[in-house]
Order: sequence, then structure tokens, then C-alpha cells
Amino acid sequence: MTTKVAENLKSGGAIAALWCGILLGPIAALSQLEANYALVLWACGAGRDWPLHLVSVIAMLITLFAGLLAHRVWKRVGGGWEDEGPGAVPRARFMAAIGMLISVVMLLVIMAQWIPVFIYGSCQR
Repeated sequence: MTTKVAENLKSGGAIAALWCGILLGPIAALSQLEANYALVLWACGAGRDWPLHLVSVIAMLITLFAGLLAHRVWKRVGGGWEDEGPGAVPRARFMAAIGMLISVVMLLVIMAQWIPVFIYGSCQR
């Protein structure tokens, strides 16, 4: 079974899904922070906070998507913690687990960055 799974990892989009699972969450969290900094003066001038909330929701959706990608690959390669030594399957299993963990942590970071939007107004400095 592991040779078949290893062949599927090499031929399919699993490698891209693994890297997306690891990288999309942090990129979304950093993009949310930068976008909110860029939008806060406009939100103050316009008197509207909904763009700040929209950026946070989009960042959370991207991070959830990254975690689901990592989870899908983790399930495809066996979904366990068996130690089979070196090879494509254990490496993919490890990268998928790290992708899921990073996605959860980045969801918490995004929520923590979203809290001040609720507490403070966009014109408060």
C-alpha cells in the first residue's frame, strides 16, 4: 500500500497541497495584519468598519482551507503516526500534521488580531 500511496503523492497535487497547508495560514495572518493597517485610515474617514471585519473573515477562511488541505493529505497517506522510517509517506504525514497544527495556531492569531476591531473604533489611536 505504501508504494501505491507514494506514487500518488508524486503524481498528484499532494506536494502543492502540503506546502499550501503549511504556508497559507501564516501568509493569511500576515496579510490580515497588513491589510487592516492599510484600511484603518479609510475606515475612519468613511465611518465604516466592515472592511476590517471582511479582511479578518477572509483570512480565517483561507486558513481553514489550508488546514483542510493538510487534513485531506494526512488522511490520504494513512492518517496515523506509524514510524515507517524514511520515505515519501512518513514525510508527507509529518508535513500534513505540521500544516494542520500551523493552521490551528494561525486561526488563533487571526482571532487575536480581530479582537481589537471589535473593542476599539477605527478612529481611535
